[in-house]
Amino acid sequence: MQLATEQDSEWIAAIQSGANLPLWKPNPTSWVLEKKAFAIWQSAGEECELLSIAVEPAERGKGLSKMLMEYCCKELAKLGVEKFFLEVRESNIAAISLYKKMGFEKISERKKYYANGEAAIIMELNRQK
Repeated sequence: MQLATEQDSEWIAAIQSGANLPLWKPNPTSWVLEKKAFAIWQSAGEECELLSIAVEPAERGKGLSKMLMEYCCKELAKLGVEKFFLEVRESNIAAISLYKKMGFEKISERKKYYANGEAAIIMELNRQK
């Protein structure tokens, strides 16, 4: 696991585009797992939001998202982050299941958020509790 660099931008953009995700550029709170997976976070004080996470198609189903999420949350906690937020498509059952296992809870829903009319589930992990 390493922090994303400017050299990772093209690879990350290609994965996001292939997965039909919004294009986010790496920032100081973005990590890459061996060019197999990445996570981009936006941090503000004791809160942060997961902007984008993806795994190379050939690498899916190997637990890389879980490994990456656990690592990122641990590293962000070292920076003082206590509340983690994310949004996920309501149809992404695998991701929702992973986030719940990690302790994230549904706190809200944005109806018809995505272009296809699908809702976004807003989840939070609060380490202050």
